[in-house]
Parts: sequence; structure tokens; C-alpha cells
Amino acid sequence: MSAAIDEMDKKILNLIQSRFPVDQYPYKVLADQTGLSEEEAWERVERLRSNGFIRRIGAVFDSSGLGFHSTLVGAKVDPVLIDELAKKINELPGITHHYQRSDEFNLWFTLTARDPGSITKTIEEVKGWEGVMDILNLPALRTFKIKVDFRV
Repeated sequence: MSAAIDEMDKKILNLIQSRFPVDQYPYKVLADQTGLSEEEAWERVERLRSNGFIRRIGAVFDSSGLGFHSTLVGAKVDPVLIDELAKKINELPGITHHYQRSDEFNLWFTLTARDPGSITKTIEEVKGWEGVMDILNLPALRTFKIKVDFRV
């Protein structure tokens, strides 16, 4: 994140965290909300994304409400291979995100699938990768929060 953000960028970030317009022309709606032109709204969002202030724009669904199963997976991996393994994990279907921790289990990711068998299969695949020493499978038993907004 190398670029600074101004008050309009902050306004955009506050608006799109939970209320990104679901519309055929979302940047036109965002422009109407901010007083910018549609092109300016798109350019600002794209700049914020390319500078790392926005990582993802997309819907968040209650996976269990849609009949899916999810789990949090902690992996103890060779620190030398952690970047390579993180890239491989991101290529797997059902991965929503991953993060690194400075702990014995140093690579964590969430996995969502239609059925528990698919989760087991993916975890077994990861267990077989070079550099993976152990896996913790911590299935979601209940949801504590689904939405977080950060006031910018």
C-alpha cells in the first residue's frame, strides 16, 4: 500500500464494504452516491484495489444456509516452502482465504464444500504435499459473525 488515500477514497471504502451496488451499472450508482462521475468512481476503486486497499469485491454468503459445509484448517508446514504451499492452496476449489501465522501451525485456510467428503478429500490431498507436516481440521459448528465493517 504505497499511495495515500483522500477523504473521497475513505467515503468509497465505507460505502462499498457492505453496500457495493448490485446493479447493472454499479459504478454509476456509486457515482450518484458520491458526486463523482461513473468513470471517476471506477478509477478510484481500481486504484484502491491495485494499491492493496481493496483485496476483493464479492458477495459473502451463509454457506451453511446454502447447504455447504466449511472448516478452518491449520497446517504445520516447512517455513521455507510456505509461499509455494500458499499458492497451491489458493488453487484448490472451495478455498475462501488463507493466512500465515508465526506459530507451530503456520499456514491457515478456510475450506467450503458441498459435502464433508469433499472437505476430507481436499485435506488428505494437502496432507500429501511435500513440506506439509501436520494438519488440524476444525469444522465450523456455528457462526459467530458473518459481517464486519471497518470505519475508514
